[in-house]
Amino acid sequence: MADDRRTNFAATTLTLYRNNFGLFWRIMIPVAIIAILLDIGVFFRSVNSIEKHFNTKPDKIDSQNLPPQIQNLRSDDVIYTVTGNLNTLDGIHPIPSPSQIIGDTTTDLSTNGVKDTRPSPYVSWRFFPIPYAGTTNTIDKTSWEWTLRVRSYDYTPLILMLLTLCPLTLVIARLSSDDTPDSTPLTAREAWRQTGKKAFSVLIAFVLFVVIVDIVNYILVGITLLIPSLMRSWLITILAILSHIYLLVTLSLYNPCLILENRSVIGIFKRSHTLVSSARLRFLWIYLLTGWIAAVFTSVLLGAILLLFSVFFPELTPIREALTPLKFLSLFVGGNVGVMLPNLPSTLPTVSLLIVKGIITAFLVPVWAIVTTRLYLESIEHIAEANQEA
Repeated sequence: MADDRRTNFAATTLTLYRNNFGLFWRIMIPVAIIAILLDIGVFFRSVNSIEKHFNTKPDKIDSQNLPPQIQNLRSDDVIYTVTGNLNTLDGIHPIPSPSQIIGDTTTDLSTNGVKDTRPSPYVSWRFFPIPYAGTTNTIDKTSWEWTLRVRSYDYTPLILMLLTLCPLTLVIARLSSDDTPDSTPLTAREAWRQTGKKAFSVLIAFVLFVVIVDIVNYILVGITLLIPSLMRSWLITILAILSHIYLLVTLSLYNPCLILENRSVIGIFKRSHTLVSSARLRFLWIYLLTGWIAAVFTSVLLGAILLLFSVFFPELTPIREALTPLKFLSLFVGGNVGVMLPNLPSTLPTVSLLIVKGIITAFLVPVWAIVTTRLYLESIEHIAEANQEA
């Protein structure tokens, strides 16, 4: 029975997505365009900020993050440039890298941008949302890194696409309803019109959700600032992971509760807790599986696109050298292959990659909307059946 339910849930999710793909995209296009444009703007603003910071305030460089060869140098002895971190999970993002040591032309910092401009490849595996393992090329060898990380979403402007969950939920609930099979399907315009009636609540709930999910992390960061010795404590790490997962699962139905019920902003989070509490482990399993599939989809698609782009943009050639056939196969099990470029790519390939990452994100948001809305409807049905039996 449980296997049938899981099969039916997966089949319903795929069917809803396939049959209504065009409608979902018509709903998302306005927000997706804005989010992608903002993401591009923030990227280049970050580049300018990094250049301004390191060129005008060298006294604020954190020597602990420098390569071993130059940790003992004075901060004003190092000149930084902006390079690109290119990988199959995040696309591209700018990072500062030492490009010159004043008064010292003998130090060889090959993979860190000094003298030698060879790229630094790496491989990692992120089986969401907990384990992480990876290799990093240092000056003369490849080392393994083992850490615990939680990444349910990123805080780039692409997170704005989560706002489309509201109209998507309305449409999916209407499509999933057995009570009104002859009702007229919602159009994209009508879905946004009905969402607009709760625009203020939608914005407030969205901000609260992001803050509440990470609130324990904020508290733990504050504790580590007061007690630096706890900075690398496993206890702090485990508490951060467990709290993040618990809150993310518990509040995951806030959006359907907001859109489909008449409740206050605080009431929707309480309602989500009530609906999730009866099947928390099932919710967690579905979310973990959905997150892993999303990570594989993102890595494989971005990997293929990066290989294609490397043919047309010589600056991206290092990714072709790092993404060998064997490493490309690792993308199908959650792998992430990347390379630290010696220089930041020019505007055209950078903007193209940012647009591609935004489009991939837009592909995935309706999946989350279908999953959460279907789980909400199942929970409501389960509660109704329990009340009838009582």
